Amino acid sequence: MCSSKLVILPVAAVSTLSVVLFGSACTPTPMGPPLGSGGSTTTNQSSEPSGNGGTGGVVGPSVTVTLPDLPPPSDNGGTGGTTTPATWPPEGFVVKEASYGAYALGPLVSSLPDATDGQLGSEGGPGRCSGLFGVLRDFKMGTVEGGHPDFEKPPMVRDEGLVTDMLGDDKKPVYAHGDETTRTTSGQANFDQWYRDVPDVNTAYVIGFQFVPNGDVFTFAASLGNTDADVEDTSYYPLDDQGFGNEGKRHNYHFTTEIHTSFTYNGGEIFTFQGDDDVFVYINNHRVIDLGGIHEQLTQTVDLDAQAEALEITTGNIYELAVFNAERHTTQSNFRIDTTMVFEDCGQIIK
Repeated sequence: MCSSKLVILPVAAVSTLSVVLFGSACTPTPMGPPLGSGGSTTTNQSSEPSGNGGTGGVVGPSVTVTLPDLPPPSDNGGTGGTTTPATWPPEGFVVKEASYGAYALGPLVSSLPDATDGQLGSEGGPGRCSGLFGVLRDFKMGTVEGGHPDFEKPPMVRDEGLVTDMLGDDKKPVYAHGDETTRTTSGQANFDQWYRDVPDVNTAYVIGFQFVPNGDVFTFAASLGNTDADVEDTSYYPLDDQGFGNEGKRHNYHFTTEIHTSFTYNGGEIFTFQGDDDVFVYINNHRVIDLGGIHEQLTQTVDLDAQAEALEITTGNIYELAVFNAERHTTQSNFRIDTTMVFEDCGQIIK
């Protein structure tokens, strides 16, 4: 790939998301030094719940979204028991409730208008963005004609080390094996399609995630194994009956999720991801979570203070966060984020 497009969804004073588009370079950066996660990894083998149906029709090309403010956090990093205002979801998005918060399918990325100026919002906070926006890309499973060989076809096996330790200059993961295959991937050319818009190979949609107060953290969770008695298990199926469809399966299991945002590092932050299949998380362009491969739900936590030197971050400054997930196989799909980060914008969509 030789270019990419970035749509920035900044936070304005009234929490309105506006869309900004500009080009960026795409030369990968070299591999950096190994970096640990500052956390632990566990496996959850819970069975899949019944689900809650499809998402309905594809929405129109509206890309201006007004979101509510949340109250400021309490001194301990939480929200003092407050809840997200009921004005979620953004207009025109099709919503599914989750265990914590909700997720909403938006317009096709191809329908977003081009623009030439703008910058990241700087007025964000835990309550400024009740929604965080990214991109879903739907694929045909590799067991059908014209399908992508990295989806459904590979075996269910862990496959860490698929991507380099540093994010590419185009803000995409860099495949670490050149033209060689791995246990679950078929080479760089096919992997590069996971998080880039490729006509006839994938279909890209805007996705919104509603984060809600959850004790000392903010949480979005569409996942199994929730321990709170009043929280039901859910699953992450944002593209049921959309894109290439369910392909004879109960749900659409073959898609990727990409989220870009920025946050202020104040000290003491944590970031936890729980889900399946592949998960790659980068902070300040450094890889901090690597859960590659086709596997059951796994969890990993990053303690930013413990990794501050390796991440090259200092308190009081703003840094980038990038999250990449791939759902590549039946029969589960889980996605959960718990964090104390202060987001400075509501999402950056990189085509």
